[in-house]
Amino acid sequence: MHYYLIAPAKIVKADADTFTYHSQQPLAIGTIVVVPAGRQSLIGIVVRKTTKPEFATKEITTILDLPPLPHPLLQTAQWMSNYYIAHLALVLQTILPSGLTKKRRILSSNSTAATRRDRTHFVLNKDQSAAIDNLLNAKSGTVILHGVTGSGKTAVYIEYAKRLIATGKSVIVIVPEIALTAQLIAEFQHSFPNLITTHSQQTEAQRHHAWLQALNANHPNIAIGPRSALFMPFRNIGAIIIDEAHEPALKQDQTPRYSALRTAAVLAKHHRAIVVQGSA
Repeated sequence: MHYYLIAPAKIVKADADTFTYHSQQPLAIGTIVVVPAGRQSLIGIVVRKTTKPEFATKEITTILDLPPLPHPLLQTAQWMSNYYIAHLALVLQTILPSGLTKKRRILSSNSTAATRRDRTHFVLNKDQSAAIDNLLNAKSGTVILHGVTGSGKTAVYIEYAKRLIATGKSVIVIVPEIALTAQLIAEFQHSFPNLITTHSQQTEAQRHHAWLQALNANHPNIAIGPRSALFMPFRNIGAIIIDEAHEPALKQDQTPRYSALRTAAVLAKHHRAIVVQGSA
């Protein structure tokens, strides 16, 4: 018998984040499960292996056929709970997509149907090339990329992401929802045909599909979206690019009231990745 601390993605007790359950088989940390809680069945995350307690425990009901959450993402969730004084269940609700246990039809793609412009062979100017070299030479921490609107920061983001993906690293690009236009998505899709997009105009099923694309990815990839894209469950992130880093939309007003800038720095630290803050 194996015993684990499970964090349900719904508040069971206000003063407790995790509960002990048992399993007939060993489970990896980060495994997504379904557990009984009173009369409810709740999604939960395996947080830690533990010893057999003195009290009786309930058995984990279902082990979802999904890869475990990446350890850096789980570490970041626990940090958010502590730093922002938020119940871990509320943090998990922010990170996990809705309806994880629902059976859905397979979506062929979550890509936009926007008209594409050929930007694959753009030529970088001297300043853009220097910016990319500086980003590639940065080993950790946060790098500020200054450039007014129209100065070519998008081209820098795309070329930098190409270089990172070529080394086996995934990339997350965060932009304000208002700036996440079909044109911007199309520019990225020309260079990254498997681009994962997420935004508030998608259906629950589309957002679920995008999240699972990242979780199941066997190869480095890139995701773009607003603040919530920060929690795409890539396993080996090389950079988190935050465009328009001065925008107030990067702070969430509802609990957990987190700053995407600060949280990105923590997630990047766990991945040994770079945060690029683009600003005018």
